[in-house]
Amino acid sequence: MKICFFSDIHGNGSAFHAFVKRMEIEQPDKIIFGGDFFGYYYDALEILHEMQELQYICIRGNHDQMMLDCKEDPSILHQIHDLSRLEGRYGSSYQQAFQQISKEDLDFLHGLPEKLEMTVDGIKIGFFHGSPRDPLLDRIYPDTVIEDISAFKPYDYVFCGHTHHKLVKQIGHTWLINPGSAGQQRDGKGTSYVIFDTQKRIFRIQSFAYDCKVVEQQIEEYEKNTSDMAKKLKEVLYRRTIEKRPVI
Repeated sequence: MKICFFSDIHGNGSAFHAFVKRMEIEQPDKIIFGGDFFGYYYDALEILHEMQELQYICIRGNHDQMMLDCKEDPSILHQIHDLSRLEGRYGSSYQQAFQQISKEDLDFLHGLPEKLEMTVDGIKIGFFHGSPRDPLLDRIYPDTVIEDISAFKPYDYVFCGHTHHKLVKQIGHTWLINPGSAGQQRDGKGTSYVIFDTQKRIFRIQSFAYDCKVVEQQIEEYEKNTSDMAKKLKEVLYRRTIEKRPVI
């Protein structure tokens, strides 16, 4: 079986549409999204609807959980995740999505699992946003030291996202693979995904460029009253700076 895993699209419609076209060439048997529709950029709901139409398999990310928390308990907006704090960290995309999200969208998010497990061609595979240690929030960077490997032992391969940094690491007998972020890479330019051939047990992380101009125009439109945030989002978009430990 040929599986494609990608993660952390964060409302970047230009990157997503480029990814969809690339999948027409790759022709995987399954496409699995590792979570985080929301945050930073502005096409999260459009992407969510298109993934449903394309029948992608999706799991929940921390930003998706954040949207659920905020929408279902408005008091949270004035406690942990008030909109002013969210805008200060992620731009105005949360405000936009918060106002437009429908009950059907929320039902879809509710139905997303925090992990996906499958056994294919005799190998056990786990898919997470974070990791088996914490499906939503765990961050494993290339230099992260993992002393307790017990959570990884049930799997031959684990695919994850969340950090926006590419990673290939062997933990005991388990291979841990993070393809980086499809919508906002922090260790390189463009968008990325991983292809895994379960029969040959071969994986490859693939990065490619896409047109960022539409996203830049959106940033200028939606962040016109917050020049510092617009500058930050553009810098990350074009990789003018590389954040080693970014705000997730």
